[in-house]
Amino acid sequence: MPIVGRRRAPIRSQHQQSVPVNQRALQPRTIVQAIAAATCGVALYAGLPATAQAQAAAPQAQAGARAATQAYAIPAGPLAPALRNLASSANMLLTFTEDQTSGKTTRGVSGRYTPGAALAALLAGTGLEAARQDNGGYLLRPAPVSGSTLPDVRVTGTALDGTTEGSGSYAATTATVGKIPVPIKEIPGSVSVLTRERMDDQNIATIQQGLRYVTGVGSVDYGDGTGYYRARGNQMGIQFDGVSIMNGLQYQQQFDMSMYDRVEVLRGPAGVTDDALGQPGGTVNLVRKRPQDAFHFSSETQVSTFGGVRQVFDVGGPLNQDGTLRGRAVVAGNNSQQSVDVTRNKNGMGYVALDYDFSPRTTVSLSAGYQVTKITGLDYGAGGVINDDQTALIGRVPGSYHDNYSPDWNNSYLRMQEANLNLTHRFDNGWTWDTTAFYRESRSSAKYAYSGPAATADGLAYFGDQRQLTTTNWAGFDSHVSGPVDAFGLTHTLTAGFNYAQVNQRSKSGFVSLDGPYPGGLFSLYDPNEVPEVSVPFTYDAKNRMEQYSFYTQGRIKLADPLTLVLGAREAFLRERSKSLLSDDPSWNTIANVNHKFLPSAGLVWDITPSTTAYANFSRFMTAQTATDYTGALLPPRTGEQYEVGVKNSFFDDRLSTTVALFRIKDKNRAIGDPDHAIGSIPGGKARNQGIEFEVNGQPTPNWNVYAGYTYLNTKFDDDEPDLTDGTDPKHLFKLWTKYKFTDGPLQNVSVGGGMLAQSAINRGVTQGGYAIFNATVGYQVNRNVDVSIALNNIFDRDYYIRPPGNFYSVFGDGRNAMLTLRYHM
Repeated sequence: MPIVGRRRAPIRSQHQQSVPVNQRALQPRTIVQAIAAATCGVALYAGLPATAQAQAAAPQAQAGARAATQAYAIPAGPLAPALRNLASSANMLLTFTEDQTSGKTTRGVSGRYTPGAALAALLAGTGLEAARQDNGGYLLRPAPVSGSTLPDVRVTGTALDGTTEGSGSYAATTATVGKIPVPIKEIPGSVSVLTRERMDDQNIATIQQGLRYVTGVGSVDYGDGTGYYRARGNQMGIQFDGVSIMNGLQYQQQFDMSMYDRVEVLRGPAGVTDDALGQPGGTVNLVRKRPQDAFHFSSETQVSTFGGVRQVFDVGGPLNQDGTLRGRAVVAGNNSQQSVDVTRNKNGMGYVALDYDFSPRTTVSLSAGYQVTKITGLDYGAGGVINDDQTALIGRVPGSYHDNYSPDWNNSYLRMQEANLNLTHRFDNGWTWDTTAFYRESRSSAKYAYSGPAATADGLAYFGDQRQLTTTNWAGFDSHVSGPVDAFGLTHTLTAGFNYAQVNQRSKSGFVSLDGPYPGGLFSLYDPNEVPEVSVPFTYDAKNRMEQYSFYTQGRIKLADPLTLVLGAREAFLRERSKSLLSDDPSWNTIANVNHKFLPSAGLVWDITPSTTAYANFSRFMTAQTATDYTGALLPPRTGEQYEVGVKNSFFDDRLSTTVALFRIKDKNRAIGDPDHAIGSIPGGKARNQGIEFEVNGQPTPNWNVYAGYTYLNTKFDDDEPDLTDGTDPKHLFKLWTKYKFTDGPLQNVSVGGGMLAQSAINRGVTQGGYAIFNATVGYQVNRNVDVSIALNNIFDRDYYIRPPGNFYSVFGDGRNAMLTLRYHM
């Protein structure tokens, strides 16, 4: 029977047995902190010479501990390590058995508590209660159905639940997109979280699929395994575990989604935590899976009617007796065709992660990923049909929505690898120091033919062969401290830090126009294999380099118990340079040089009731653009500001949440496609985007998960050039996904689910009218380890474009398809 108390000197036991926990309930990033605390508790326990001495020493310490409140920041995760953390921090004598805590998890606790209140918060929902003993300590025992036996304890803190793996829920109460874990309802902005449970239910394997079902986000495949992503009429930036990376999302391939615990999306500028490429549309935070403190193994096998097979293995656990070294490995492979004929995508991904506790309060985390992707028969699609005067597009090229308009020899190859190192130290006073170094490298090569500009009504078009080779590497560093500050009788939170990022890219490309067999040198789009593969020399060879660093700070200032003022500032420095390696003077040219750019942000959060919160925010942004004009020169930075107000509600003990937000974004010099060239962009002048967003997300009953999101977007260009946009921002966008599992009766262990995606018309020269896509799934849990499901996507086989035709390119949406999935968990 573990009896945990606090001693000054941590002494690690060599004989303490690990407490078994529920593998599916473990939480990757926040679990690291909880397990570190567990190690601390084990060490403290080992330092006690005898149980009787621990019990005799505790009462006097307990007398003072009961009366005072102090700040706690115990993350979600397995219950036993969290209890040991609390006992160590509060000089609390706590007695429980391993059987009592085995398989149980806690939502954690953050805020100021008495020790008894903190204990009650940790035990909430576990089926256990703490009974106070004569010696001042606590004894855990099963809680009666009627409720707690500690009526004098009032819990006023905030539960932490950032990690979603094993939760079985679409609900998320905490996000880390702003560097530190903050309850979503206390963030003065609109935040969505795509949990691990929903990713599994919707069979999400790529970032394009995942963001397609996030409120307000437009996710558009580009035809070559990459995509672009927009929210509130603007492009989006990316973070990995809360650390911003410049130019890491748009038109960049990402790792298989099996390596991530969740996807957090903050719509609108991220404020002080942005880097120089932080996009005003929003920020996508991909949070990696972390090692768990107990052995686990899972596999996922999928077969689709597109002729595809996908396999995932995930294994990990402690690597030494004490559990201070933990590891995890995820391997995924995919070989599949797509809705478009001939196109085949093959990729393989490997991910490893290690966590090591140097001490109970210091943890180092190392992860690395490697992925190879090969696409054959890739197709960028056909442009629209042009009128006889060649002045406007009048429609699409007649044909099936499965047609491939490119030759079979088209191909691309990409290899990317990354490494991430994180060091976290937790101080006794509740402050945390967190430092991360990140490196990613991508090397891509491609050779393909594409058509354009436009096409004739009988499917004739010009073709050319393109060859390109691109190498990009990203390096980033971020270090910050955060913690509570007591002032004026209230507890505030302060964060301050520094970040640095660099992106280096070398691009080589060449293009050769081809003469076809039809009048004017045209080819038939219906016979693309007539397009020859010719030698294409590189006629463009350039290097681009961007560097940025900034100092940032943010304070969450309690004006009163229900009112929080969030103030932030970022002092930014940016330098962009480029040079042509084929010119007579291959020297660096400075494109942008920004020093001491002050970017403030402000937000106000008002907790009207325990379940209703209103907020407002203002922020300015500067976005260095990686887009270039058709000559390869980089465009100037964008600047602008956002205003937003909203209301958040929670129901059923925070299991279900709703958000409604009104926003307006103003900016200038943003990159838009060059209407006169197949490649390149131009500055688009001033623009204003405003609208409304609504989301409901969570688990209203233990058997039912639901998500729905609606967005209305109104875009206006002050320079009266709206026709220059890419046209992929619908005015109305609605998304839905839900799943219900039967737990008794004749359908016991059967689950049913479904969803839809509906949007209004979009236009890039050719209009794609409004459409709705419906999906459904049915599953069966064979036993505690095995479940099987079958999904039917695009049930009514709706023909549509994800990206309608312009002068160049178009992308079809997937036709009707089915996928069979078998999952095993141990």
